[in-house]
Amino acid sequence: MIWGALAGLAATPAVAALARRLRHGTVHLAAAGWGTLAAGCILAGAAAAARPPAAAAVTAMLLAAFLAAAAVDAAEQRLPDLVTIGASVLGLAALTAVTLTTGTGSPTRALVGGAIFGGWILVGALLVRDGYGLGDVKLAASVGILLGWASWMTVAVGILVSQIAIIVMLLHSRHRGQKRTALGPAFAAGALAAVILVPF
Repeated sequence: MIWGALAGLAATPAVAALARRLRHGTVHLAAAGWGTLAAGCILAGAAAAARPPAAAAVTAMLLAAFLAAAAVDAAEQRLPDLVTIGASVLGLAALTAVTLTTGTGSPTRALVGGAIFGGWILVGALLVRDGYGLGDVKLAASVGILLGWASWMTVAVGILVSQIAIIVMLLHSRHRGQKRTALGPAFAAGALAAVILVPF
């Protein structure tokens, strides 16, 4: 796990560069943003390293994509389709390949996990005005695919942590008088927490 954490730290500039390329504006990460992104990359690397090699590579790739999407959302309140949809399609294909070669995980459970998490957020988007956006729905589905592939417990932990993070972020934004809140970081936090807390 130490090597994974070091690899995550080393990958931080690459994840930040990806986030910069996905942005429309030229907003740069503040010191707090760099610290948060680096912490996320370190945790992602450590969590991915605890898995079998093939699963570790795909998990690290998807977590890096979620972190990049969260960084873009925090800067521009926008979740790029290239990451959200791309992570779903490429992630499902890569995870299916891992299952076929190693026998671990479940592509069927991954699809159901994506449908459950994405569907949950879609219902929230339809019921709560100015709540979730379609980017949130797509990112939740991507996260659900990764977590569902691993286990049902991983899905449950990911959804629970994401919802807690969303509530905290919304309360913080309302306290500061902000009308819109970037929720991408909450979904990334849920994915990280689930991968870290649920053994594979």
